[in-house]
Amino acid sequence: MKKSLLALAASMGLMTSAVAVPMQWTFASGGNDHWYEWINTPTNWDMARTSALASTFNGQAGYLATITSAAENAFIGNTVVQGATVYVGGTDAAVEGEWRWADGPEAGALFTYSNWNAGEPNNAGGEHVLHINFAVPLGWNDIPAGSTYGHVVEYSAAPTAISAPATWALILPALLAAGWATRRR
Repeated sequence: MKKSLLALAASMGLMTSAVAVPMQWTFASGGNDHWYEWINTPTNWDMARTSALASTFNGQAGYLATITSAAENAFIGNTVVQGATVYVGGTDAAVEGEWRWADGPEAGALFTYSNWNAGEPNNAGGEHVLHINFAVPLGWNDIPAGSTYGHVVEYSAAPTAISAPATWALILPALLAAGWATRRR
């Protein structure tokens, strides 16, 4: 019954072609507590990015995955996508050869970790986005943005910061109450 309902929902366009529900890389297993979702619908990088940025999971914002360690690379390749070739959020479109993360907590940051295949990135034919063939020991490659692959969406809670006016709005009543209580004594 469950399979037939899922098939019906998918055929009606009510579901994306995600392979599975998002998977969490927990702190307990050495991870960052982020969630990762493999979208197995072939699309170009720009559409994948737009789709990822429009996604949410458990109230967390989505973006094309940013891979900042060998452990994260292995988790995504071995657990989330299980050997598929996918887009993630790296690009050198702004400045050739300066690979940066497009979105997420690392937005605009240069790569601090990479796992390029031998001879990559090579910018053969205007290759400005990152895709990973997880069947070739988690090998990274630059490719034209118009190619079509599935993609990995990463979800993480946005850092919460209280602005200065909001901070004063919270603190001022407490200070006034303390001052009033002191004055009454």
